[in-house]
Amino acid sequence: MFSTTTKLDETCHAQPRPTVLLTCADNIMPLSWHTPISKEPFRYAICVRDENYSHELLLKHREFALNFLDHSFVQAHQITGAIHGRGVNKFKESGLSEKKGANATLIEEAYMIYECCVIDVLNYGDHDVFIADVNLIHNKQNKDVSPTLFMGRGAYETISKNPTQIKR
Repeated sequence: MFSTTTKLDETCHAQPRPTVLLTCADNIMPLSWHTPISKEPFRYAICVRDENYSHELLLKHREFALNFLDHSFVQAHQITGAIHGRGVNKFKESGLSEKKGANATLIEEAYMIYECCVIDVLNYGDHDVFIADVNLIHNKQNKDVSPTLFMGRGAYETISKNPTQIKR
């Protein structure tokens, strides 16, 4: 028997989502509401609440990076999400290494990074959707990564080192 609701709340099962660390200017924010929306040109959408300091920075700078980190850095996700960015050095607090990219601040420990430039901002509810061109992809070619999945309510998980391969 199903229970039925109209919103995501504690009665719902976790919805695992790949999470990244969004960097904009000098701030870091964990982000799980993101998705590619076009392959050619490569475009990406991220969703950020207007109450977040990152929202203000995204509107001001219109450039950001999505930093994909191995699950071994899950504590950095928790730390950067638990503290407010204004006036705080989240790189120092989390122990992550700051690196300057072509247009955005990057995280050295990431195994893959998308450098993005905002082309549009839309609002459909409690988050603004930032549509961006992915201008550069930095990839360390590390095949032995365990992506970080956000399970909701402060819980993180990863996938098996041996994912199931379905033959076509």
